[in-house]
Order: sequence, then structure tokens, then C-alpha cells
Amino acid sequence: MNDVSGTQKLALVSNSKRLNELSARTIVSAIRDRRLTAVSVMEACLERIAVREPQVKAWSFLDADLARERARQADQWQAAGYPLGRLHGLPVGVKDVFDTSDMPSEYGSGSLRGRRPTEDADAVSMLHGAGALIVGKTTTSEFGMYHPSPTHNPLDLSRSPGVSSAGSAAAVVDHMVPLALGTQHTASTTLPASFCGAFAFKPSLGFTSMRGSNVLVPRMAHVGLLARSVDDLTLFAGAFDRRLAEVEALRHPPRIGLVRGPGWHMVSPDARQALDRLVAGLPVAVMDVDLPSEFDMALEVVLCLLNAHLAHRFGALPEETFRSFCPPLQEGIVAGRALSAANYLELETMADRLTTLAAALFYDHDALITLSAPGEATRLEEGPGSGAMSMPWSLCGLPTVSLPLLRGMNGMPIGVQLVGCQGGDRNLLRVAAWLADAATLNVESSHEQA
Repeated sequence: MNDVSGTQKLALVSNSKRLNELSARTIVSAIRDRRLTAVSVMEACLERIAVREPQVKAWSFLDADLARERARQADQWQAAGYPLGRLHGLPVGVKDVFDTSDMPSEYGSGSLRGRRPTEDADAVSMLHGAGALIVGKTTTSEFGMYHPSPTHNPLDLSRSPGVSSAGSAAAVVDHMVPLALGTQHTASTTLPASFCGAFAFKPSLGFTSMRGSNVLVPRMAHVGLLARSVDDLTLFAGAFDRRLAEVEALRHPPRIGLVRGPGWHMVSPDARQALDRLVAGLPVAVMDVDLPSEFDMALEVVLCLLNAHLAHRFGALPEETFRSFCPPLQEGIVAGRALSAANYLELETMADRLTTLAAALFYDHDALITLSAPGEATRLEEGPGSGAMSMPWSLCGLPTVSLPLLRGMNGMPIGVQLVGCQGGDRNLLRVAAWLADAATLNVESSHEQA
């Protein structure tokens, strides 16, 4: 899970089988300086995919010849002296809930088998504009529902990779690509990042256009970015907002509050202990933050809003199509049909209230810290796990970063989730970089004392 870093990265440039392990920032810099070619990096990624994909199953569509051709074109573009985008020559995976005009876009559903859009999603267009090379489409559960996808956890193939952005998280962690695009309505990026050991950034609501993607609930439709370091997350985010491409260090220690919110009763003892140890070792005082009592309703509001929108979108489809859907989607549609207009308006009112209350949590804090998941990755037969730890923040449209800083009793990663204020994405990434450094120093100090 540790990324190759420092000056040692450049020593790997001559060995094509290891180029896929370089950080995204290093690859982009080396290509720009002509120490690497886009072709050589792409070949390294494709070699890794060929070896690992039969076990991990991170991809729903992959065209190696198309990927190679894109890499050749990127090198030719650079040789001709044309301006280079921020992600020029960098292989990227895209979750198959984004429309791609040159690849199938099936949203993980048999009902859309063979679907070929004529236009790219806006997020995909922005990646193309930044010079990224889209390798293929990563797997997703059907329409992003809480249902297992074909993907296995690359750290332990017997364990779940999480929910619908699992293919993107697995591809990044397994060094198939340095970056991958996901989405999140409830926990679809944060939970897979925690289970697989990726770094993830779910920006504020409205960070970028979601046109051409699988939008289930507009007020919770977020893009998700997956990488192997905070620095690579900032590079990735810069493709959508150039102000985030380079995030300077904090001048002062951050004010951090510890939240044990809705879903905390599901947290495993080892996850609680690991978070407590991390917080106790930080060089700042971290105080517990009590959420307003209204947050006790947050999970119910999230799920009921989701069900209402599922019923609106899919409820009028033919019975044969309905019966082809995965059980969670069918159940959501049925539950949504039972909600009245008055119920729906009450849910929207409560969601607005929670969003207002959430904003007040940052009057005295730069960020909140909590867990990204209740514990380690579940076993495959246990299902894809719970997204309760991130649902309230998705509902309120707040930016979050998940960092794989903890370990459970079986040695699997558990993510630490940082939550920032609406629109405070840049500062949240700064706090995340600070936390990653502080956690590393804490571990090194513990080893020295031992």
C-alpha cells in the first residue's frame, strides 16, 4: 500500500515493470521533463493489469490497444511542442457510472448492456482536457447500489473491496493506475478507500459538474477521487480546480474535533482503539465534539431520500426490467413508492436543517476527525459493509478525505476520515497532508521507543 517516494522514484525509471508504482506527481513531472514517455508508463500499467486483473477484477471494460494508441498520441503531442495539461500522459481509471463516448457506459447494470453514449460526461471531458489517458472503465455495483460488484479486495482476495467505487479503489491500490475517478452519494468512495487502503477525496457538493453520470439524488451526488497519497489527490483535484493542484503546508497546527456520530455503535473495538491511539499521539489537543441530536436522524434521512429518488427514476419501468435489478435496488424502489409527497418534503426539510447545523460545527474547528468505516474490510460472504460513517457528511455536501492510517486486528487498513466545511476543500487537503505527516512521525517515534 505504501507508494514509492523521494529520490528513489527516479531510480525506477529504467525498469519498466516498476513504473506503475510511481506516484502520479512523479510520473507527470518525469513525462514533462522527458525522463519518461507516456508509452512506457502505459505499458507498465497494462502489464500489471494483465497479471492481476484475473484475481482482482477491477475493470468492466479495458481496451489495451486504445490505451496504447492514446499514449502514443500523447507523446507525439508533446514532441510537436503543444501545451501540456496537468495530467498529461497519466493513466487514469474511470468508474463505469460516467458516460464515455468511446467505451461502453453500462452503470453496472444488465439493463444497460451495450450502451454507448455519444458524448463524454463533463468530468471525463475535463480529464481529457487535462491530458489524462483513460485506460478503461472500473467496475461498479448496479447503479451504485449497496450490492457486491465483481471486484475483490487486492490486499486480501477473500475480503470485500467496499461498495460501488470499489473497482477504482482496487485499481489504484494494486498499482494498475495511479489515479481513478469514482462517485459518492452515501459512501461509495470513502468505504472502498478504507477497505482497500486508498487515499480518497470527496469534494464539496458542486465541486464539478456531474452531467453525464449516474445521479441518483442531486443533493448528494459527488465526484470521488482515489489515489495513493494526499499529494496525488491534490494533483488530481487540480484537473478540476487549478487552485487545488498545489496545496501549501499549514502555517499553524489545525483545530481538530473528534466526532463519534451516527453509526458509531457498529464500530469494532479494534477500530475504536486504533483511532484513539492515533488521536492521542497527535501534536495537538483533539476534543470530542457532540453532534446536535438531529443527527440521530441522518442515516434515516439519507436512505429515505435515496429510496424516493430510486422510485422516481426506476418505478415506472416494465416489471420485467424491475425484476432484473439487484435486490437492494428493487427494495429501494418499493420503499420509495410507499413514501408520500408530504414525507418527501419532510425529508428535504430535515436535510436542510442538518446542513445548517453541520456548518456550525466548523466555527471552532478546521476539520472533524472520525472513521471512514466501522472496521476492517468485511469478508466477501458478509457483503460490502456499512457506509454509515460517511452518510451524514454526504447528505450535508461536506468535503471529506479518507486516509489509510489505521490497521485492524487482521492487519487490514481502516481509514481515518477528515471532514471539512462546505467549500473548504483546499484547507481540508492541507489538514489531510498535515495529518498524514503527523501520523508518520508518530509511528516512527513509536518504533524508536520500542
